[in-house]
Amino acid sequence: MQRFPRLRLDLLAACSMAAFLSACSEPVGEIESPEPPAQISEAEQRLAEVTQIAEQGALPEPLVAAVTPEGQYIPDVLRCLMDRDTTLISAHRGGVEPGFPEHAIETFANTLSGGPMLLEMDVRRTADGVLVMMHDESLERTTTGTGNVEDLTFAELTGLQLVDNEGEVTNYRIPSLSEVLNWARGRAYVQLDLKRTVPVEELVEAIVAHDALGYAMVITYTEEDALRAAQANGDVVVSIQLTEPERLAALSAAGVNTERLVGWMGVQRELDPSVWSHLDDAGIPPVAGTLWHLDGAVLESGDSTIYRDFAEAGVAMIATDLHWTAYEALEERQDTVAAFRACTQQ
Repeated sequence: MQRFPRLRLDLLAACSMAAFLSACSEPVGEIESPEPPAQISEAEQRLAEVTQIAEQGALPEPLVAAVTPEGQYIPDVLRCLMDRDTTLISAHRGGVEPGFPEHAIETFANTLSGGPMLLEMDVRRTADGVLVMMHDESLERTTTGTGNVEDLTFAELTGLQLVDNEGEVTNYRIPSLSEVLNWARGRAYVQLDLKRTVPVEELVEAIVAHDALGYAMVITYTEEDALRAAQANGDVVVSIQLTEPERLAALSAAGVNTERLVGWMGVQRELDPSVWSHLDDAGIPPVAGTLWHLDGAVLESGDSTIYRDFAEAGVAMIATDLHWTAYEALEERQDTVAAFRACTQQ
């Protein structure tokens, strides 16, 4: 199996995020002897390999496939991992890296080729009603197109190319939700962030139609949407912010199956285990985000111990933009691969 090399934190520290695809600049000066052959950077090597794979029409397979045991769902797997003192990483927008833009299936495959993670992604609807993977309302930042997603048909969107976070145009295209769910079956656990233009019932319907209840879950932001999702299908897994015990009590009283809930603890600015302590007795896996604030501090300092601190404090999953940095920091305290295989009965 072909695996892509990981981008290390020292590469992030050595070159700015905006210059990932270029080697760090060399000192300028007079050269007396012939210049040695240039060293290819990890980012350039990764891009060369993925270009070759794309030309061959193949994608890397996950290091460990995400296979939900029969009759179980993502929260069951997370609870199993917690019993083994193992915290999973949630790769924000699929695990973005230089050469791998947001929401490309190629990006998802690249992420999972290095180790077990969950993939977080966003869902919007096109002018002709197709659900597609896209975070922004407009196309300018992440594609070669212009305008809004909802104003273009899916056929028009497929003519665009995705752009990575460094502004480099890739050969990858905007995938539909259907394509992602078909690819993810037997490979990935996915968390679908519902944008306002998509009714929650429509997203649940798509999950059910693809027989994806075991490996896909819905992110909701309000009690109303969480209730509507549960009413659409009692087995759909719902992620909702549960920092307040009262919200959990209200959802339970309304008949929501709490075994199908994942507790979002929000984007954290500091470690505060008291925020999710009330979920322990309820058996609901807590998820904490280190996006922006703590991830930024890690980039600045080079100290990734905060991810281990969150794991030690009992979170089931950490949502981060620095998925490899966090994953490798956790490997100092856990064997993610062995735990993931055990909890998926592989």
